[in-house]
Order: sequence, then C-alpha cells, then structure tokens
Amino acid sequence: MCLFKDELRIARLDDNISYIQPTVNPLSANVVIINSKDAVWLYDVGNHPDIPGMLEHFIRTECCDYSGDSVLQCTKAGKKVNIVLSHFHQDHIGNITQLCEKLDCCNIYQGRLTYKHTHIGSIIEDDVYIEDGKSVLHIFPLPSSHAKGSIALEVNNEYCFLGDGLYAMQKGFQSLYNTGILKEEIEVLKKVKAKNFMCSHKTPFGRSKAGVIRWLESIYNMRTKDNPYILYE
Repeated sequence: MCLFKDELRIARLDDNISYIQPTVNPLSANVVIINSKDAVWLYDVGNHPDIPGMLEHFIRTECCDYSGDSVLQCTKAGKKVNIVLSHFHQDHIGNITQLCEKLDCCNIYQGRLTYKHTHIGSIIEDDVYIEDGKSVLHIFPLPSSHAKGSIALEVNNEYCFLGDGLYAMQKGFQSLYNTGILKEEIEVLKKVKAKNFMCSHKTPFGRSKAGVIRWLESIYNMRTKDNPYILYE
C-alpha cells in the first residue's frame, strides 16, 4: 500500500494522443491514450491506483460523443477500449484487471510472457497492422534486454511507443545488455518509420529515432569478444 501517492497528470502529444505521466510513488509507467474512430487504444495501464478512475473520466469526457453517465454506457454505444501491453512488469500492467472490469469491453494485445501474467487477451508474435479511422497502428515484437516478449506500438508512422524496451536488464547491482538481443533490437528499430521514439519513465517522453539508434549503437560498440553481455554504467 502506498500512503503517499504522486499526483497524476495528463499531457497531450496531438489532438488524438494523450498520456498519463509516470510516477515514482508508486512506480507507474506512462499510459498512452489514443482516441481513434472506433476505439480508444491504451498502451500500458500503469500501476498507480488512481489511473482506472482517471481513464474512465477522460474517456467519458474526451473520447466519447455518447452522453451517457459512464464509460460502460459509452462503450456499449459503440466505442471499444483496446489495450496494448509493452511487457509484464507490474508498473506497466498493474491495473489491467480493474480496468477490464471498469471499462467492460477490452481487447488486449501482448507478448507471450505478459500473457502468463494476465491470462486474458491475444498473444502478439508477428507484426500486426490495424486501421481505425485516421489512426494506423503497427503492433510488433521488440527484442529487448530489459524484458523478454516486449511489444512496441507505432502510430501513424509518427510516434513509436517502446515501453522500457530500450533499457538494460538488472542483475544484482549491474545493468546489462544482451549483446545478441541488442543487435536484433537495433535492426528492428532501424526499420520503424516513426521519427519520434517514446520511452517510458523518461522526461521528456520523446526522443528522436536517430538519437536513440546512435545511443544503442554506442552501447553495442562496447561489446567484448566471447562475452554475451555488455556492462552499462
């Protein structure tokens, strides 16, 4: 139980994409809200206990034309809520059960390891493309040292939401990158069309694609022969 909770804040990326900013107390990742024609899309659901209520209010007031009293009525009027989960860590998926109960209508897209924690929704193992009105969504597996089975979401070839996918794994007090996985990740990210890479827990939220690739390549260049890991300090 967290006795002293950080205040939640919502920021906008454009007219149709907003996000709940991350918190430290409790540790909770960015929650991205994409308002499309037929659905509201969420990327991650965070772990802060006030997020479900904030999302319910935001979707009702900002995303629905229906004038009902609740999001449940709004979704029954035609607009669904779909969720993409970046990976299985609690600060990204902690609210999933409560949100699905509160919002009533959820399709969930996730990696296989995340599914082992949620036990609901679909497993993503290949690229998935979805058109929803003016929103073109690209959901794809992202090789990551931080968490196996990570999933990224690219929107309109403009923003690519990566969760914690760029970060190292923690082994004791060491931050390590798996050399082979890092190489795969760099190759996948080079093919992404979006120029804005969005990294959870970071301020500012966005980084340039070119800058991220240069940073990851600089880490990869630190590799040593016959060592499967790169120590990142």
